[in-house]
Amino acid sequence: MSQLVELCLVSPVVTVPLAAKELRVSQQAATTMIDELSSSLRELTGRGRCRAWAVI
Repeated sequence: MSQLVELCLVSPVVTVPLAAKELRVSQQAATTMIDELSSSLRELTGRGRCRAWAVI
């Protein structure tokens, strides 16, 4: 989880595939971690698919 926070602070936009690749976890695990941080992240795309997040 701390690595995901670090990634979000370093990268202006974070996607599930990017997070999964950088953290070496499955896309499902990356999605779960991003959902847990949803209060601190802002979803930028407004879509259900191909979503991207940024730090508020």
